[in-house]
Amino acid sequence: MLLPDVCLARRRYVVETIGAALLSTGVEGYRRAGWRLGVPGETVRDWRRRFRSRSELISAHFLRWAWALDGSVDPPAGRGSPVADAVEAIGVCTRVASLVLGRRLPWSWVSALTAGGLLEINTFTPWPVPE
Repeated sequence: MLLPDVCLARRRYVVETIGAALLSTGVEGYRRAGWRLGVPGETVRDWRRRFRSRSELISAHFLRWAWALDGSVDPPAGRGSPVADAVEAIGVCTRVASLVLGRRLPWSWVSALTAGGLLEINTFTPWPVPE
């Protein structure tokens, strides 16, 4: 099944909403983020938990894509936590992808580069890998 790049697999909310919830980690609690985004707080907590549990895999995946798109990309400096490093890797990759392949919203790139599976349950990465 093909998903539009505004969605993540098995998620009811658009990827921009999920991304906003993930970016607010450490800034506001999950209940407040949920209220602000119109999402149940427990849903935001679950998204954050899944992202945190896969943050190293997510970081590696997006850095591989960034280097595949532009071999001159410098690796980002560590941010001090796996979640912050994953967010930084996503930022680097989506900037490079927009410059090389054409402009689109960052979370749209996230959906496309993970085939909608950013928060999937699988223990192996089913995401498309750059060649």
